[in-house]
Amino acid sequence: MAQEENNEDQAVNVGAADQKRGRGPVKVLGGLVALIATGSALAMMAIPSKAAPLRMTGPLEFAPLENDDEPRVVATIPDDNYSRYITFTPSTIVFAYDPAYPAARQAEQGFSHAMRSAISKTTMKYFLAEIFSHLDEFNEELRQSTERVLFPICFGEAELTYMADPASGLFAGESQGTRGTFRGDFYASELKVDAPGKTVQLGEGPAATFHGAETDLMVEDRFGASLYVNVTDLPSDFVGTVQVGVKGRIRRFVTGNIQAQ
Repeated sequence: MAQEENNEDQAVNVGAADQKRGRGPVKVLGGLVALIATGSALAMMAIPSKAAPLRMTGPLEFAPLENDDEPRVVATIPDDNYSRYITFTPSTIVFAYDPAYPAARQAEQGFSHAMRSAISKTTMKYFLAEIFSHLDEFNEELRQSTERVLFPICFGEAELTYMADPASGLFAGESQGTRGTFRGDFYASELKVDAPGKTVQLGEGPAATFHGAETDLMVEDRFGASLYVNVTDLPSDFVGTVQVGVKGRIRRFVTGNIQAQ
C-alpha cells in the first residue's frame, strides 16, 4: 500500500510539474507579444510623420494696378497705323503659397511699370477686331505675360523678389526675365549647388559647370526649361540646396469692359 501511495504521490507531483512546465511557455509567449506590441508602438512614435508638401491656395481675386492713381490701362493697338488704343481695368484670379504675396509684390519698386509694359506689348499684336473675335486667346496671352511680372522666379530666402538668397548668394541672371523658360513651383523645385566642385544642378537636370564670375549662367531642368543664375556672390565653400521657382500663378486674366478709341 505504501508503495502504491508513493506512486500516486509521484504521479501527482509529476502532473503538477507538467502543469507548471505547460504554463511556462504561455507566460513567455504573452511576454513576447507584449514586448513586440510595445516595440511597435515605440517605433511608430519614433518615426516622425512626413510633412505635407506646401501647396498654393486660392482662388484669390487680385487687381494688379488698383493702387495706382489711374488703375486703367491705356494700350496702343495696330489699327490705323497704331493711332488707336483700348482702355480697360485689369483684374486677375490667382493662386499663391502666401495670400499676402501678390500685394507685397505689387508694392515693390518698378512693379506697376513692368505690369503696364507687359500688357502693352501684348495689345500691340492684336487688331481691334481680333481682340473682340478672339477674346479668350487675347486674355490668355495677357495672363502669360503678366504672370511673369507678378510671380517672377525667386531664390531661397531673399527678402524681396530680385534680391539674392542670403545663404548662397544666388539670384536671377541677366537673361532670366527675357529668355528664361523655367516656371517651376517654388517649394517643389531646388538648385543643388556644389561651390567647391563648381557645379549647379536644377532638380534632376544636367549639372552646369561654372568658374565663379558668371552673371548669366544657364541651368536646365530635366525637361530642358532654362533658368539663368548669377553666381558671382556664391561662397566658395557652399554646398547645399536652394529653393527656386515661382510663388504663385495667375489662373485667369480678366480685361472686363474694353473701350476702344
